[in-house]
Amino acid sequence: MHGKDLDLLFNPRSLAMIGASGTPGKWGYIILLNILKGNYKGKVFPVNPKSDAIFGIPCHKTITDIKDDIDLAVIATPASSVPGVIDSCGQKNIKNIIVITADFSESGPAGKQLEKEVVNKISKYGMRLVGPNTMGIFSARSSLHILMPTIIPSHGPVSMFSQSGNVGVQMLAYGKQQNVGFEKFVSSGNEADLSAIDYLNYFYSDKDTRVILGYIEGFEENSTFLQVAKTISKEKPIIVLKGGRTEAGSKAAASHTGSMAGSSRINKAIFRQAGITETASSQELIDCAKAFVNYPLPKGNRVGIITRGGGWGVLTSDACAENGLEVPPLSADLISKMDNLLPKYWSRGNPVDLVASIMNDPLPACLEMLANWDGVDSIICLGSGFSSFGFEYAKDLEGSKELLDTLKRISDLFQMRTQQADPVFKIIGQLVQSTGKPIVSVALGSEDMLGKNVDQYGIVSFPTPGRAVRVLKHMNQYRQFIDSQHS
Repeated sequence: MHGKDLDLLFNPRSLAMIGASGTPGKWGYIILLNILKGNYKGKVFPVNPKSDAIFGIPCHKTITDIKDDIDLAVIATPASSVPGVIDSCGQKNIKNIIVITADFSESGPAGKQLEKEVVNKISKYGMRLVGPNTMGIFSARSSLHILMPTIIPSHGPVSMFSQSGNVGVQMLAYGKQQNVGFEKFVSSGNEADLSAIDYLNYFYSDKDTRVILGYIEGFEENSTFLQVAKTISKEKPIIVLKGGRTEAGSKAAASHTGSMAGSSRINKAIFRQAGITETASSQELIDCAKAFVNYPLPKGNRVGIITRGGGWGVLTSDACAENGLEVPPLSADLISKMDNLLPKYWSRGNPVDLVASIMNDPLPACLEMLANWDGVDSIICLGSGFSSFGFEYAKDLEGSKELLDTLKRISDLFQMRTQQADPVFKIIGQLVQSTGKPIVSVALGSEDMLGKNVDQYGIVSFPTPGRAVRVLKHMNQYRQFIDSQHS
């Protein structure tokens, strides 16, 4: 199936909400409200035999009462009613169906039989089905928010499929906090018809999608996921979080969506062969999405580290070595240049230790030298963001005037340092552009520095070096896959 065949699913010109409700707390109420609040660009037709109007919009008794053509039907009625509703949609010649309702194959033998009946009807009418047991879809292009939770995602070039609706929508919310914007999202549910493979194909063909995310619990036997993903990975990164990696998780996946999780070892091998980036946590998934969207891939695994304090440089070096990244020694020429900027007792090595410099003065120049050195392929800049580390407490203390004045001067100094972080972020952004190297900022102990000060320059920053190292590891492994396809 070609991805373009799903265009009217994600960008419908009109949709019917079957099971729409005016009763707060019902899914037919929440989803319809989300569609309307999301400023969907097409026509909306609520369907409920017991209502004349919902949210001021005329309500139709049945789907066949609607005079207009309908591109998409959203079904939120009891599971036992779904086959009959699909028959009505077939009479209306609707080709795209989203079944929000649960209680199908994930619930046992009776649910499996009901789902089989639904699939037979879908096939009979030539329809495409999302779900059942789905939390909906999202499309930035058409402002389409067919979602169960009341989340309005940030817009950007990332698209995601998720075999767990709950995990998926949490990624939309977490992405909004971390300034990761989404173009499209689908909770694939039980995948009775459309599967992860179909969504991969569609995101591949979608010009607005640059990075693909996925939460995966399992595959059907003889799945072509590997072949499809390997083709797509050559042009667009696929970053996944795999659920069901253990025996306990596998059992939970079977009862959750009916998925067969499979061997963790086999899945890891499949992902490596297909060029898929597998992450270990939801946080790492979003971290990688941010980096892959904003930064070029490193050309190799050599990392330059610049730090305000020696201890963090040591820990970052350890993390690099443990993740297959090299921390090469500095060249004699580079050491000579930095000798003119740093105290005589600096370490003259990589990491470049600024020996606890509080002010910004040596950082930009040393960072520029390191970035332009051809001995490294990427850089981790430790301490590029800074917080007052609690020196604000000076205003709440009692004591001698001399003590309070001293504490205030310290507090003012650190406040000035915080305000001076912006030029460093700007320089990082400029160096990424001029050198083509990813430069990851680590604002140690300073989550508050990861907001607009970072985002306005299009750079990537994390509060710990471990997160920076893992992202660079994944980028390096993906670059190795790309290189292997061209050799």
